[in-house]
Amino acid sequence: MSSNIDELLSKYKDKWFTDKYWTTPYNWLPEIRSQFDLPERVQIHDATIREGQQTPGVAFRKEEQVRIAQALDELGVSRIEVIPMVSEEDAEATKEIMKTRPNAMVIAFSSWQKEAIDLSIDCGVDAVLIDYVGNPWQGKTFWNLQPDDIIRRGVEAITYAKERGVYVSALIWDDFRAPLSFLEKHYKAVVREGHLDSVTIADTWGCSLPWTTLWMIKLLRSWIPETPIEFHIHNDFGLATAGAIAAVCGGASVIQSTMCGIGERVGNVATEEIALALEVLLGVKTGIRLEKLYETARLVQEIAKFYVGPNKPVIGGNAFRVASGWIYWMINKARRAGTPQGMFPFLPELIGRKEVEFVISKGSGGSLIRDKLRELGVSLSEEELKKVVSMIKKEASIMKSTLSEYEILSIVERVRGEKR
Repeated sequence: MSSNIDELLSKYKDKWFTDKYWTTPYNWLPEIRSQFDLPERVQIHDATIREGQQTPGVAFRKEEQVRIAQALDELGVSRIEVIPMVSEEDAEATKEIMKTRPNAMVIAFSSWQKEAIDLSIDCGVDAVLIDYVGNPWQGKTFWNLQPDDIIRRGVEAITYAKERGVYVSALIWDDFRAPLSFLEKHYKAVVREGHLDSVTIADTWGCSLPWTTLWMIKLLRSWIPETPIEFHIHNDFGLATAGAIAAVCGGASVIQSTMCGIGERVGNVATEEIALALEVLLGVKTGIRLEKLYETARLVQEIAKFYVGPNKPVIGGNAFRVASGWIYWMINKARRAGTPQGMFPFLPELIGRKEVEFVISKGSGGSLIRDKLRELGVSLSEEELKKVVSMIKKEASIMKSTLSEYEILSIVERVRGEKR
C-alpha cells in the first residue's frame, strides 16, 4: 500500500515541491481531497481598513486609508472593505479611494439602518456589507428583538440596499452559537426574499473546530445552493487560519481577512496566512501576488503603529532568522545539495522577504560564529574560537538575547587581550 501511495504522490510532485517551497505530499492524497468541495478560486476580501480600526489604539487617517487601499489593490485582493459610517473622515477616505479606481471591489461595511446604507452608497462604493446580529439571544438581550424581527429587519435592509442598485452581502454575526433551526430559516429568507448576492457566515468568537466549520459550510450550501458563501472568523482560540481553510474546503468562495490579522480583540484570520495556505497547501488560486505579502504587511504595521510578534507566521521576524548552530549546519548542507527549501516549508523570496538571516545567540555553534566573524573581517585560531564561543554562550545566557556585532567584536577583543 505504501509503495502505491508513494507512486501516486509522485504524479502530484509539482503541487507540493517547487523551487520555492516543499510541503507535505499527503495533502494531495485522494483520500484527503475527496473530503473537500473546493471552489475553483477564492476571493480575498480584505477588511484591514475597517476591522483594523477596531483594534484598540489603531486609527487610520484619510490619506492612510487611501495608501492602504492602494497597497491592497497592488497585492491583488478581490475586495477592499471600508467603513464610511464611522466618521466624516472615513466617508471622505472612502470617496478618495473610489477616485483611484481600484481593480478590487470596494465594499462598505454598514449597519442595517437605512441612513447608514444610504451614506455608504452615496460615497460611490461598489457594494455594501450589511452587518447585523445572527444569534437570537443577542437580538433579545440587546435590542428586545424576537427571532422573526431579526429576519424581517435583515430582509428589509437587504431589499432596500438592492433597490439602490449595488452588490449586497450580509455579515450575520455569531451564527455558530445560534440555534440551527433559526439559522436555516434566516438564511433561506435573506436569499429568497431579500435576493442577497452572497452571505457571510461568521465565527465571531473563533470557537468552531475546523471540522465543525467544514460541516457548517456544507450544510449552509445545501440550504442556499445557488448563493456564494463568505466566511468571517476571529482568532480567539488560535484557529482563524485553520477555520478559514476548513471553510474553503467546505465550499466557501470568499474569505474575509486582515493584514497581520489585526482586528477586534485578538484579531481575524491574517490575509498573508490564508492566501499563502490556500495557494501552497490547497492549490486554490486567490489572485494574490504572494511576492508582495511581506511589503504590504510592513506598510500596514508602520501605518497602524501595531507590530506583530517575532513568532508570527509568515511575516514574523523569526520566520527566517536562525541562531542554532545545528540548524545552520543543516541549512548549508541543504543549499549545497541544491535544495535550500529542504530546511524550510517555503523560501523567503516566495513572499518577498530577503534571504535567511543568521544571528548569534546561546545556541550558536562554532561554525556559525566562525562564519559570522569572517563576515566581520575577523580570523581566529581554533583556540581563540573556542574561547569566543564559550564567552558568547555565557553572555547570551545572561542577556537572554541575541548578540549584536558590536558585542561579538567586544568579546573577540577580550579574548585577544588575554593573550597579551
